[in-house]
Amino acid sequence: MERDELYEIVDALLNKATDADVEVIIEALKRRGNGAGRGTFRGVDPGKLAKESAKALSSQMSYSVDGIRKMIQKFAVDVIRKEAPELSEEQISQLLEAWVPDPGKGPEKASLPPDVLLTMIKQFLAYSTGAMSATEQMELEHQIPDWQRKYWEKMPSGIRSEISLFLKGKIDADTCWERIYSDLELD
Repeated sequence: MERDELYEIVDALLNKATDADVEVIIEALKRRGNGAGRGTFRGVDPGKLAKESAKALSSQMSYSVDGIRKMIQKFAVDVIRKEAPELSEEQISQLLEAWVPDPGKGPEKASLPPDVLLTMIKQFLAYSTGAMSATEQMELEHQIPDWQRKYWEKMPSGIRSEISLFLKGKIDADTCWERIYSDLELD
């Protein structure tokens, strides 16, 4: 398969495929993973190709994000030094960390607003219960690699407990949502 063909296929999947198209593709890949249609096509193992492509794309995206972050940091430092030359290096570092935080340095110091947490919880539960569309799953994974783990880590421990109880069948959905809204102090 030519590289241009591969890019056309990826473009079609990411930008043109409907939810129904993506569902069909996911089902075909599941069947493939379960042993149906083993083998290669014209000497190419589609499963292996998909995994390798996803890995390469993921590494390119993380490199790009890191490069963009460094570029923004450099720009911010230049602006700070130009506009506020009286600031010390320590003060510049503090401003830089507040404006362009390093995602690898751990959790944010301030908690997230309740409406943001609520959206994250809804997406997490939709994914966990199989109610999330394949397109939304792909978009989230594209925007926030490993989003499920990152969302979980951002949620307060009380909410994580409620979600765990719900997913284990210990409480029903209504009870779970009542407790989550109460924890978030939402009406």
